[in-house]
Amino acid sequence: MDPTDGDNPEAGSAPAEAGSAAIEQGTEGTRKVEGRDPQTTRLKREYEAEVERKVASDYSHIVWAYGIIWALFAIYGLILWRRGSAQRADLERLRTRKG
Repeated sequence: MDPTDGDNPEAGSAPAEAGSAAIEQGTEGTRKVEGRDPQTTRLKREYEAEVERKVASDYSHIVWAYGIIWALFAIYGLILWRRGSAQRADLERLRTRKG
């Protein structure tokens, strides 16, 4: 990805009160936005920053969710293993009773 790309999520955004001068000059890691009015550009950058904060806050929820799913799979595997052991023991007991 080009570090001067205007769509770079890691790039800093222009403050809302800086107006069109900051948008024309760009900030470090961004380039001048062409084809959009300054208000639209500012709103787009604010929205992208909000989305980035939301994704960052959801990250911990995702980690917890995967942890819970793995724990459930582990418990299910343990139940299947114990059930299989009990069935093998029962089968051996029936074989010794029959034979």
